[in-house]
Amino acid sequence: MYRYFIFAIAAIALGNGINNAGAATEAVGTNRYAVTGDVSAAYSNGEFVVWESKKSAGGSGGTVAASSMSGAGGSQSSLKDGLNIVAEAPIVDGKFFLEGTVGAPHEANFYVLNATGKDGQPSSTIKGQSFVLEPGELTLVMDSRARFVVHGGRYNDIVVNSWRRSPEFLELMENHRRMSIPVAGETEYERHSRVDKASEMYSEMLRLETRGRSSVALNHEDPIARKLTLQTAWLWNAWMTQAVRELAKLMPDDPWVMERLASLEASAASRSRESAMTAGGQIKDFEAETLDGQVVSLSGALEGKRIVLLDFWASWCGPCRAEFPHMQQAYSEYGPRGFEVFSFSVDDEREDWVEASEEEDLPWIDSGMGWEHPATEAYGITGVPASFLVDAATGEIVARDLRGHKLDEALKERLGAPGDD
Repeated sequence: MYRYFIFAIAAIALGNGINNAGAATEAVGTNRYAVTGDVSAAYSNGEFVVWESKKSAGGSGGTVAASSMSGAGGSQSSLKDGLNIVAEAPIVDGKFFLEGTVGAPHEANFYVLNATGKDGQPSSTIKGQSFVLEPGELTLVMDSRARFVVHGGRYNDIVVNSWRRSPEFLELMENHRRMSIPVAGETEYERHSRVDKASEMYSEMLRLETRGRSSVALNHEDPIARKLTLQTAWLWNAWMTQAVRELAKLMPDDPWVMERLASLEASAASRSRESAMTAGGQIKDFEAETLDGQVVSLSGALEGKRIVLLDFWASWCGPCRAEFPHMQQAYSEYGPRGFEVFSFSVDDEREDWVEASEEEDLPWIDSGMGWEHPATEAYGITGVPASFLVDAATGEIVARDLRGHKLDEALKERLGAPGDD
């Protein structure tokens, strides 16, 4: 997938002596956890909210990507109403502390709400970040781009840090960061080249993540480590189905494992259609609702248009939302020439879809929602962002996953340059 924005675990030197897992476990007891956080690089004040899913299985199997930090966040406190909150603490001068008890290590998510950035301006919600909540003393440190690292937990180390703190991944992440920064005075060709290289680096980071996660999920001797690896994964791949099948043999009485297996087996046939949804193939029509309850269809969006971009996204998907400003510019320039965008949110919670849509002020057809909707099955969507550029006259898919200047080039080729007669 073509992504410019990454929220990855980064190894950050703490330098304050609080990362002492052995002493911490003894201090807080076998079932108690304590999380000491330093998010001062990104936030000055706000709320740190840890929550768990109310579902034993479902959705994409995990939620880890984050929304954009830019802009004010709207009514963020209302998000807490629908959460299964297990702990929360105020962020004061960039620091927070919370503690509690946990019966067994399991996936947990956190939101940063009502936050104030280092510049004193309100920051939009950072949500959907995932880590392993486990007994002991954990330390969470965040950098200026909201990337974080959790120290002090056995399963955090196995599930995530084992590969994301590897020298290979860290070097690649730093190179990607540098390549993503605009260069003063660069030509359009140089900008395109830099963006393409950044995209290639991100694809390589995804490859390393896949290799690291699959190694744990398929081979680790501890079934709990395998399960946590699957639960915290944000992009489901084919190997994960096999990992769940193997895990079901080791944990046949685990509700999450068995429900996840049933869900995967039931959707296996429809997910396999992804290979058919390539350039040259025909679209599959579907209906969905907009935020105001209007029923819209993809075929209806094609009427009277020349080119339509079918775009799958989510509120928690940083790369999706980072691309929206560019898509809005393209929509403004090429809309009068016959370009339409038909977006579909895979959010499972309506509140998240509503808030993100309002923050981004989407000008096109904004439909949804959920991973289990027929639209995601028809197009084999296993992760976002995912997009299909469609010839409106024929219903043919002419390209997939075009982002940035590549989308511009495709639109210019088919619609002509903005302003041409």
